[in-house]
Amino acid sequence: MRAPRWLVLKAVPILAACATLLGCGAQEVQRPSQSDTLRAYQPRFDEVRRKLVQVESLLPAGRAGEDSCDAKPPLSPMLNYQGGSVGTNDRAGNNTEVVMEPALQAPDTVLVDNVDVFAYDGATELVQSLRWTGPHGPLGEDRFTLNPPAPQWEERHDRELRATLEQGLSTQYLVVLRVAEYSPPESGDGRTKPLGYSGRVVLDGFVVDLRQLKLLCRFTAGDEYSGLAVINIRPGQGWASRIYEELQQGAGYEIAGKLGALTGGTAEPPQQ
Repeated sequence: MRAPRWLVLKAVPILAACATLLGCGAQEVQRPSQSDTLRAYQPRFDEVRRKLVQVESLLPAGRAGEDSCDAKPPLSPMLNYQGGSVGTNDRAGNNTEVVMEPALQAPDTVLVDNVDVFAYDGATELVQSLRWTGPHGPLGEDRFTLNPPAPQWEERHDRELRATLEQGLSTQYLVVLRVAEYSPPESGDGRTKPLGYSGRVVLDGFVVDLRQLKLLCRFTAGDEYSGLAVINIRPGQGWASRIYEELQQGAGYEIAGKLGALTGGTAEPPQQ
């Protein structure tokens, strides 16, 4: 017996809904892929790499000279730098990143900050994104990995990755730090060297508009340590590491203060 016409008409949308929502034997919806997302962003970060090389040519070969900005503050758009951990909500409004000068030519090189070489942590959203989309990331030799690994990758992980990549691409201002002078932490016995502990760093800073490739501001900041004793040493921490930490903190606060005063924006010390 042939089915009534009303039953046939109702069955059609039911079958269509089954195919859409449940698959009804069709292939499962494919989960987002690390590699697909990175590959989609890769051309834009390749362009950023080329810009960083151009930024190097904007910087003076010598010292920064007198603190100054070519544009009257506040910069437009206003400079905003929050120095918290990468990927946190308190950095969501950032339009600025702080990098050491060597990162312009080689963002894939990890700058190890220790008592012998002065540096701030280079793992900003911009640098991290460059590493993930670069030749040493998951699309290449996988030296800079993403967590969780690809088999456990889910949609929420993909959203977080895209948010970090977009934050990196939103960088308007780049603050480039160059080590002008550095005296690593040392101790003196009062005979060959003055008694006590000492260390000193001087940094030249340059504010560059990354989108217009224009040098906007220049300044000098630093810190010096001198004392007969080293206090507030944490368990397992040596005196040299503690002095180095003090130099980072002191120079960082001066950098933040000068960025705010020169640009009319808001800034925190660079991440250590």
